[in-house]
Amino acid sequence: MRNQEISRQIQKLQYLIKRTNEVAKGDIELQSHWAKYICVLCSGLLENAIQEFYYVFTQERSNPAVASFVYAQLGKIQNPKTERFIKTSSQFNKTWAKELEIFLSEKERKDAINSVISNRHKIAHGEDSDITITRLKEYLERIIQVLEFIDSQVNN
Repeated sequence: MRNQEISRQIQKLQYLIKRTNEVAKGDIELQSHWAKYICVLCSGLLENAIQEFYYVFTQERSNPAVASFVYAQLGKIQNPKTERFIKTSSQFNKTWAKELEIFLSEKERKDAINSVISNRHKIAHGEDSDITITRLKEYLERIIQVLEFIDSQVNN
C-alpha cells in the first residue's frame, strides 16, 4: 500500500488483535471488551482511508484550493458503509465505482465493512454487539483487501 498513514493504522490494528489474543487468552469478557474497542478503531480506519486516498489523489492532480475543498467534503463522511465507498469513488471516476462494486461483492468484503460499521454503531450507542476478536480479524483482512484495491485505483 502506498499510503503510509493508512498502512500505519492497519499495522496498529493487527498488533492490537494479536496482543488481545496473547494477553486475554482465557478471559472471554476481556476479549469482548477489546473486540469492541478495536471495532471502533476499524471504523475509524475506514473513515480515514476514504478521506486520505481521495484527498491525496486530488492533491496530486489539482489546484490546492480544490484539494482543500475535497478534503473538507471527505472529512464529513462518517461510518462509511460500502455504498458510501462506491458513491465517493463514482464522484471521482465512474469506472472505479463499477470495479469497486464488483470487488466488494466478492469474498464477503461488503459484509465485512458493513458489519464493522453496524457493530460500531451498536457499541457507540450502548447496544449489545456480538463482535469477537476472531471475527474482527477476518473482517480486517477483507477490509485491507478493499483498501489496497482503492489505493491501487487512485495510484494508477
